[in-house]
Amino acid sequence: MRRRGITVLLGAVLVALLTWQALSMDVAYVVFSPGPTEDVLGSEEIDGVDHPIITATTEFESEGELRLTTVRVMQSVTLAEALRYWASDEYAIIPRDLVYPPGESEEDIAEEQQADWVESQSNAEQAALAYLGEPAVISVVADSAGLLAGDVVTAVDGTAVTSLSSLADYADSETTVTVTRAGAAVSVPGVVLGEADLQSVHDDPYGIEIDTEALDIGGPSAGMIFALGIVDRVTEGDLTDGMVVAGTGEIDPEGNVGPIGGIQQKVAASVELGAEVFLAPAANCSDAVTVPHDGMTIVRVETLEDAVSALESLAAGGEVTTC
Repeated sequence: MRRRGITVLLGAVLVALLTWQALSMDVAYVVFSPGPTEDVLGSEEIDGVDHPIITATTEFESEGELRLTTVRVMQSVTLAEALRYWASDEYAIIPRDLVYPPGESEEDIAEEQQADWVESQSNAEQAALAYLGEPAVISVVADSAGLLAGDVVTAVDGTAVTSLSSLADYADSETTVTVTRAGAAVSVPGVVLGEADLQSVHDDPYGIEIDTEALDIGGPSAGMIFALGIVDRVTEGDLTDGMVVAGTGEIDPEGNVGPIGGIQQKVAASVELGAEVFLAPAANCSDAVTVPHDGMTIVRVETLEDAVSALESLAAGGEVTTC
């Protein structure tokens, strides 16, 4: 073989080796892929014992399913894998620092995800009770802004208050707050409510409990489905109308549905599951519809009331607002 041929051959081998090495190197990205779904109207098994996810003292059964959706995160990704996943509609390539901020350990992030998970269930219960018309009280969680833990806020500057949102106009100015303290009405002047640690708590005549011990899930994005599951569980009728309904969305105690991450992967998982309806936060709509979803209706929701109304309309053969 001539010298030039040998040189070309060696060069080709070297390029191949370098290319293979480059494609095998980990990159500073993670991959979101479709994760498992869970029916909040169903149960999970622990040590041979079924644990219903949502229970109440008075329950009404549903023929269909209400499924929360999740995303898997692949933390170690090679360049070759990243290129392959980038070309797929079912995967998302995300810079690692956006998912795992520098300075935070995986343990810190896991704790944050667990805290968000617990809060999402609490918010879901309060949102469901608010939707069901149960009265609420605004209580002080911890001593703050001149108020004492356990105080119940009843009025601000003489105006009765019934929700946290009604306090927004008083967040930054000094006000006189009337509270119930040890059974007596007390006026507290000079309170800046934006500095107070408050929560809105509704009466619960249903004995609602959410048991997620068997679910290895974190984050806030299941809140809307949990709230919907509670409403379906404690009211007559079947919101699902026998359908498989999937969805996602963070929820606050007043029932407002907020955006989440990984919407394309959650839609893809729902399509694969065979869901007939997917409930998507309004702010995620434009991304949700980029995934092929023939046969599945993607419903746009901004509040828990929107979600309930949409399912009732679908059950009655009516129209809904889609993404």
